[in-house]
Amino acid sequence: ENLVLTGTAAVNGSGNAGNNVLTGNAAANTLKGEEGNDTLNGGTGADMLVGGLGDDAYTVDDVDDVVVELAGEGTDTVKSSVSYTLGSETEKLILTGTAVINGAGNAGNNTLTGNTAANTLTGGQGNDTLNGGAGADTLIGGAGNDSFTVDDAGDVVLELADEGTDTVKSSISYVLGDNLENLTLTGVDALEGIGNASANTLTGTAGDDLLAGKAGKDKLLGGAGNDTYLLGRGDDSDTIQENDAMAGNTDVLQFMVGINSNQLWFRKASNNLEVCIIGTADKATVQNWYLGNAYHVEQIKAGDGKLLLDTQVQSLVQAMAAFAPPPMGQTTLTAAQQTALAPVLAASWH
Repeated sequence: ENLVLTGTAAVNGSGNAGNNVLTGNAAANTLKGEEGNDTLNGGTGADMLVGGLGDDAYTVDDVDDVVVELAGEGTDTVKSSVSYTLGSETEKLILTGTAVINGAGNAGNNTLTGNTAANTLTGGQGNDTLNGGAGADTLIGGAGNDSFTVDDAGDVVLELADEGTDTVKSSISYVLGDNLENLTLTGVDALEGIGNASANTLTGTAGDDLLAGKAGKDKLLGGAGNDTYLLGRGDDSDTIQENDAMAGNTDVLQFMVGINSNQLWFRKASNNLEVCIIGTADKATVQNWYLGNAYHVEQIKAGDGKLLLDTQVQSLVQAMAAFAPPPMGQTTLTAAQQTALAPVLAASWH
């Protein structure tokens, strides 16, 4: 199964149909794995490593090492202690050691993993998965639907326009940069997830998260925990998905300062609850509100500090159903609406 080349001469080695471990000497070797899931390590020197069939693993430690794979020859991994760009038909790159080195993918779907230093990982084409590991890393997705793992406040994720639908998975509070679509918070800590001007999907953890979609038609999924959803003027139409039947759980829809309780319009839309900022296109839709308490936010807070419990929402929905909401641009209730709605507003908001 195993072959170790010795001495200092430029000699070569080949495996067989099994799973082989081939190790070169200090010279420039050519190692061929042939069939099987092989492990090739050329040692020092400018080596040529040819995996062949199977899921092969390569150790690269010289900038002149060459890895050769053909199409249809398995899922292959390069472990490199020097900066490295994946050649064609190799799928995974793992940077090793502690040096500040960089890695790049190819036209395929690659998985790039950094070491403990500050790395720059570039996915290139394809649907790539980039994880810088420890250190303040720069992750560049390129074309395709890419996934990024963020675990350091110094990590930077870069995407250009029209480069696919991209997802950041973050174990720290995070604000989506331009041209990133989705954010998934990980772990159990209380984190903040903030969107950008695009249509984002923000997903919380099992902890107490704060989610703010900002501009764009966003989808906010708090998950378990006591979550807070923020909505302000200019934030467009956000959809909140709650499904948490935990006793004592308190999720909050929080409107920003300047959005008063008498500037919010409540209405039933199919099984959903819509809470609209009057005179604007901004609204929060709480999905499946009318299918059960598990889908509720338990509190709605206005920018003037007033509080509305979920048990008091329906009285506002029923009272406002008798009217058309104020037209676009009119950010206060009409005189007739103020007169008719004043009693129920006073009884509901506290």
